[in-house]
Amino acid sequence: MFILNQKHYRRGLATVVTSAILLSATSIMGVMLLGWSQTSFSAQQQEMEDTYNTQINKINEDLVFDNVWFSATCPGNCVNITMSNVGILGLNVTQMRFDDGATLETLVNFYYTDAGIVPSETFSTNATYAWTTGQDIDIIVFTDRGNQFRTQEIVP
Repeated sequence: MFILNQKHYRRGLATVVTSAILLSATSIMGVMLLGWSQTSFSAQQQEMEDTYNTQINKINEDLVFDNVWFSATCPGNCVNITMSNVGILGLNVTQMRFDDGATLETLVNFYYTDAGIVPSETFSTNATYAWTTGQDIDIIVFTDRGNQFRTQEIVP
């Protein structure tokens, strides 16, 4: 009978040790999974916040064409365009494109690297273009954030 109790005692000890090993392994895996999910969640949260801020900034960007006039006194014909930033954020004009109003064919592109406009300020530029009287021109201005602002003019 003494031998039976000894076997039973060892069996109980092995169960306790096995249970302790399983519990500690489960705890360690749980902590690792929690850390990984927190890191993953933080990265996704930052990405969503960046996307939201970018879209809000695009919405708050607003540009108005103040004046467009055609001149023959430049070296050749030119178009002078004055734009105002009426939004609450500063913006950067990166490109201006003239399209044919009838065919929507691109006539000419102008690129800018230093055309920032702070809120409530204006930007004026001369664009050399050989226009003809009566021509229908779409003027499209692109900003650094990807917005497009458009106006349509008919050459007098």
